Amino acid sequence: MISALVGHLAGDYLAQNDWMALNKKRSSFHCAVHCAVWTALVMLFAQWPLWTALPLFASHFLQDRTQIVAWYMDAVGQKSFRTGLCAPWSAIVVDNVWHVVTLWILWKIVGY
Repeated sequence: MISALVGHLAGDYLAQNDWMALNKKRSSFHCAVHCAVWTALVMLFAQWPLWTALPLFASHFLQDRTQIVAWYMDAVGQKSFRTGLCAPWSAIVVDNVWHVVTLWILWKIVGY
């Protein structure tokens, strides 16, 4: 699981350039490129089997291309947390926690 976390951090922060980060909410192509790089790095670091690529890519794409994190935060009563003094960091942290939860679920399924 720690290796998957390192892959996540490398993919979301070290390998994501401005072209990806500034356009992934507006363009499926930009988001797909970012998600492909992220997926490859998670799989490389975690040494997960090839079948994990699709759920990794799909879950990351859903979060990064849509407003699902903002929707979630609003739905659970975190709108002020999302938009107030803690913004944008509150949303970044919640986004990352959901990525980690997804990795954990997949890690449990893979059985490593």
